[in-house]
Amino acid sequence: MSSTINRTMRRWRPLISILIGASVGVTLSFLCSPLVNSTCGVERLGLAHIGLGSSRKTYSLYGLDGNGNPMDDEEFQPVLMTAHNPPEKKTVERNNLLRFRYVAPELQIKDKIFVAVAATHGMDLESMSVAINKTIGHLVPKIVFFTNKPVDSALPPGMQIVQFSAEQPIMYTFETWNYIFEHFAKDFDWFMLIQDDIYLNGDKLMNFVNHMSIGRDTYIGLPTREIDMGFTYCRKEAGYIISRNLLKKFGPDIGDCIKTSTSSLSDLEVGRCVYQHANQQCTSLYEGSVYNSYNFDGKSLGELEMNDAHMRQAITVFHVTERRSIYQLHKFFSEVAINETELEIEKIKNEIEKVVPYTPAGEDGWTWPTGTNEPFKPTTRFDVIGWQYFTTTHIYGHSEINPKTQLVGPDKQDIDEILGTAMSKLNSDYSDTFSSGGRLVNGYRRFDPTRGMEYTLDLQLQTIDKQTVQKRVQLLRPLGPAEIINMPYVTEYNQVTIIVPVTINDREQLKVFLESYASVCLETHDNSALMLIFIYTPAEARVMAQDDIYSNIKQLVSHYVRKYAGSRISWISVKTTIPSPIAIMDVISAKHPPETLFFLSTVNAELSQEYLNRVRMNSILGYQVFFPIPFSQYDTTIIYKDTPNPEKIEVSKNVGRFENLLYEHASFYNSDFVNARQIWDEKHPGSSTDHIQSDTDLFEMFLATKLHVFRAVDPALKERYHERVCQPTLREDHYQRCLESRADGLASRQQLAMLVFAQGEKEKVEQL
Repeated sequence: MSSTINRTMRRWRPLISILIGASVGVTLSFLCSPLVNSTCGVERLGLAHIGLGSSRKTYSLYGLDGNGNPMDDEEFQPVLMTAHNPPEKKTVERNNLLRFRYVAPELQIKDKIFVAVAATHGMDLESMSVAINKTIGHLVPKIVFFTNKPVDSALPPGMQIVQFSAEQPIMYTFETWNYIFEHFAKDFDWFMLIQDDIYLNGDKLMNFVNHMSIGRDTYIGLPTREIDMGFTYCRKEAGYIISRNLLKKFGPDIGDCIKTSTSSLSDLEVGRCVYQHANQQCTSLYEGSVYNSYNFDGKSLGELEMNDAHMRQAITVFHVTERRSIYQLHKFFSEVAINETELEIEKIKNEIEKVVPYTPAGEDGWTWPTGTNEPFKPTTRFDVIGWQYFTTTHIYGHSEINPKTQLVGPDKQDIDEILGTAMSKLNSDYSDTFSSGGRLVNGYRRFDPTRGMEYTLDLQLQTIDKQTVQKRVQLLRPLGPAEIINMPYVTEYNQVTIIVPVTINDREQLKVFLESYASVCLETHDNSALMLIFIYTPAEARVMAQDDIYSNIKQLVSHYVRKYAGSRISWISVKTTIPSPIAIMDVISAKHPPETLFFLSTVNAELSQEYLNRVRMNSILGYQVFFPIPFSQYDTTIIYKDTPNPEKIEVSKNVGRFENLLYEHASFYNSDFVNARQIWDEKHPGSSTDHIQSDTDLFEMFLATKLHVFRAVDPALKERYHERVCQPTLREDHYQRCLESRADGLASRQQLAMLVFAQGEKEKVEQL
């Protein structure tokens, strides 16, 4: 009997546990349901949410009222949604996502050092500040000049100057630091303040700050002890450096430091402010690096000073009273830096030569020249880099179309420099055994993308005793390191004024262009304007009132203006025999303000939103102009002989090519054009625009200025095929370039060969 009961209990034991658990759960639910703030361990039919302020919030089953409070079952009223009673849309406030334009702000990468120059000796062309800017402006990331003196308008462009009205040295210095704190505290790791009687060794300064850890409270300079107050401050005569962390600590209290100043020494008061609000004192030693300064008072750059080891290691040379001395010091320190660099290179070469035998590749792993990348190794026959053969007069293999070309221009300058270097190196190695009259027998060169330009020369040399010797030498012009150039900040929101010249032969193509402009710019409300330049010959201009050759086009333009409200489309008539970009821009420039961004194009261009944004980004006022290389379509009667002509141009080797001989497309600001035009007129006095007939002249005009001329291929800029007309009145080089561009733009070599082959087969059939 007992065994039977045990078997029964074992069978029902799992079910009994389930029943007991369910009973307890139901009981607890009835006990907790009447309570709003229950102590039963969970909140009433809700979830606990932890926000930023760690506040607990109960979300009711019946939702929230208009004030965000939970509603109970009595307050909750169901709402029936029907097709005629759609739910009311609620506006939800969302925080805008911060999008960074560049990687550096997103990763919080700072520039290394900001240099502030207290200009107390005036600001004109003969001032010390101009000399400081010329000697270190290109070596430091940022330099700004602070002055309370009048500023000469003839100062070199690019100098950033901040004027103060304060006369007292204390107020002037504290206002400088306050300006730095408010405008640049988040952008740099280190901040340096110097006077305009200091020569700053840019190479030593950058090497000094590059070896220091950021993130600490650091106050570095030439220390001086203030015994009465019990702290050490940095003397302003030698300049001093403050870290970003330290500037953030005492920067907000600069106003209090001004009010509590007790002396007339500005460097002492700055040191006291740093000590009181950041508990830091001046030091000249930081992480093993020493801030070296040299007092140049009453000295000249003689042999004694040049051999002074302390001066050679100086970051700042202070008490420099003459502008000429700054240039002399810069020349001296530049020579010292070059010599130190050459010694370091030789040291590294010797170390590499010692280590190479112990590497897995052994002696075979040693590349020439020492320390450079090994030559490119092709993986297939298509990757083999070809050699160009050259003599002193011609170069072979420079172009597939012209196998033999005359050695002129940069190519000739390159070869002459290589020959001179080879002769100099041979005489250095053989103790001036050879005369200077060496003859080039054979020359080869190729560009290796991993190393640079390689040269192999066979030279026939003559010794001093009239013997003939032949030597083969190899040279390498290595690629330099990639440099990051600081560019001014630009946006994609500037208005672009598109300038399109129109001739009598462009009327049909202009209709296609206007349709493209309407879809790309007008329908998308792009911030752009279009100006059409209708070009008349003198004969066409005389009968324009009775028979206007552009009357239909002008009516079409009026149609687009009426169709798209707010569209900025205009046109202007110009009478000229031979239109040129410069002559056209002379007329347009006077009708627009200086800050206008022009995009000079043609009716054959295929516009795109992507390219217009690139125009805005690559055209920088006072800094850069943009000459894109378009993708030019081949002759459609050849490439689409058996297939229909597509509406959109495809970037393909069988459809077209990037036409590097075209300069018809350009973007620039009006003020930059005006300045370039003045420089052009100064170099061509007494000449009118009649001699300016080619689009190349506009490109060469900007090359004569200090502006950056950015020239690059742009796949978003496509140009439809049109028969190019080469004016015989062009300059000889421009005329030949036009003929070459017209010939290359017909079709690819393969397509032309197939066309010739088909024509030959057709003639054979006709003869039969």
